[in-house]
Amino acid sequence: MTQDRPSEFIQARAEAFKQADYGFVFDSYHTDSMFRQQFTDRDEYIHFGWANLGKEFRIRECRVLKEDVASSGARVIYFMEFEISGQCQAYAELAWLQREEGAWRYHRGQKITADELPCPLDQIDFDTFDQIGEKAIF
Repeated sequence: MTQDRPSEFIQARAEAFKQADYGFVFDSYHTDSMFRQQFTDRDEYIHFGWANLGKEFRIRECRVLKEDVASSGARVIYFMEFEISGQCQAYAELAWLQREEGAWRYHRGQKITADELPCPLDQIDFDTFDQIGEKAIF
């Protein structure tokens, strides 16, 4: 799958999670991301992914809602619905992407769980995330 657009990159990451391709997931993170500070070894993360997600994690839907591309990076808002160990969960996320070695990479994100969304999905925009009181950027 081509990943020229940030939205295509987000869809490729979701597909990698669906296929349990944790090597691709690891590679999709920017080297300066908090994730890569936590997981410095690719093989260790692949093992972690299988041990902690494996067959218990299933994405039901990944829908890109908004995309904003600038020369220095991109922002993408998407909605994710998934099952983990039989429990359905959902969230909207604002993902900040940066280019690295000519490709988009995930740098950081901010999630709002579905039950905490302040408006319907079709009304979510970048300001929605600015208005959230306690922000957890990961």
